[in-house]
Amino acid sequence: MDDPHGPYERKVQLTGGTTYTVSLPKAWANEQGLDTGSLVHLYTRGDRLLVTQPDADASRRTVSLSASRYDPSRIGRAVAAAYVAGADTVHVTDAPGREACAAVRDAVAGLVGIEVATESDGEVVARTMLDVADLSPKQTLAQMQGMALSMHEEAIEAALSGDEEEGRRIAGQDDTVDRLFGLVAREFQQSLVDVRIDGAGDGLTTFDYYTVARQIERVGDHAEKIAGTAALIDAEPPADLAADIARVAGDARAVVADAVAAALGDRDPDALGRAVADGERVVEATAALDRRLYEQDLANGYPLATVLDSVGRTAEYGINVAEAGLQASLRRADADPMTPANAE
Repeated sequence: MDDPHGPYERKVQLTGGTTYTVSLPKAWANEQGLDTGSLVHLYTRGDRLLVTQPDADASRRTVSLSASRYDPSRIGRAVAAAYVAGADTVHVTDAPGREACAAVRDAVAGLVGIEVATESDGEVVARTMLDVADLSPKQTLAQMQGMALSMHEEAIEAALSGDEEEGRRIAGQDDTVDRLFGLVAREFQQSLVDVRIDGAGDGLTTFDYYTVARQIERVGDHAEKIAGTAALIDAEPPADLAADIARVAGDARAVVADAVAAALGDRDPDALGRAVADGERVVEATAALDRRLYEQDLANGYPLATVLDSVGRTAEYGINVAEAGLQASLRRADADPMTPANAE
């Protein structure tokens, strides 16, 4: 065991006819803090076996932020970063002022499962009420997808009709998508330091869920951007052009929906491949419509081009999801690229 990074090969031995044992060299074990009577935890991760030492503090992580080191505009971001990094309790110390306290409250309001527990002249304490064991990343992604695609559809309608008020209403919904993404990002960050967190036990890792969530979050961002163009369009575009834009936007949403369903489902390579091909066709269709806009030289050509750019990006995010699903299906060395991941 000269290499401190291993791997270490040990032989499993049978003791007493009913118990398997693995011997550890005493000097090496002592270097790792192990002694007679020490407890270790065993975890299975696919075809791997992890051995860890219990950490009494692993289940609750506390982060302290000094208000004197952050101006009010930054303290809220620091609180949000601590939450995503996996902190269960965030202390803002050193007498945060009124603006800093308000920034902390605003930051907490934009996150899922955390609230301001105490607030005094000396500090503000925010505490989470989340138990990662009770979280379903797949359910969170379903909520994100439903919200983002609904926003996208309504934003297209608002933009093509130039409905500025409706556009503002839709744009405000992106905060909900961001909050849900923060929840998935938090679980991914926690999985980096806590071996108890390893996805949903369906062959997908927390990184897989994070990757998909990031793409859906970007769809929400572009839905917000599309909604913003409603204020710039003062006349409805020609009916045939509007119909074509609405059609290609619907196709882009279908790419995202199909890719997410395949990536989070049985990860069938054929279904994932179709999503990629469909997405590429949508990207080509948006480019063709953009050229058509340029040739027609419409008064509202610029905001409509912005809409088309976001539609094309939406399809690209669907392609990214499909590719992530394909990578997950091929991760195991013995994976058959023609067999769905969950097939028996």
